[in-house]
Amino acid sequence: MAVAKTNATDFLAESELTLSQLKVLFALGSSDGPMSVNELADRIHLSLAATGRIIDKLVGVTLVNRREDTVDRRVKRISLTDSGQEFIDSERAVMDDTITRFVSTLPADIGEQLRAALDRIVRADTDYFAACSHSPRTAAHPV
Repeated sequence: MAVAKTNATDFLAESELTLSQLKVLFALGSSDGPMSVNELADRIHLSLAATGRIIDKLVGVTLVNRREDTVDRRVKRISLTDSGQEFIDSERAVMDDTITRFVSTLPADIGEQLRAALDRIVRADTDYFAACSHSPRTAAHPV
């Protein structure tokens, strides 16, 4: 997983997008459809104003669309453009390729079980590694 995350991080760094912009893209990529600006702000834990500015930039580079809601014109619905979806798909392909190469080195039965488990983790909306990002010592003794 560390190699897969490193490869994905390299891919993302080359994109020259900010972390907040990436968070918006991945939130949209994991949603079932267009999201309101409020929904996005809640999902990525940023203010409505900050989320709006990020969306403006992503619209400017044609990675997301912003449209009026069909029922309530005051609500703006945000979705990925084809380019935005291609970006998300490319990032997932980097992770998939790394995992596939690793799994191919394992015995077939173990490899298939591991591949199935890793697919569920990688594609989840939850960051299962967030709780592990700080060592117990760091958490217990903040600097």
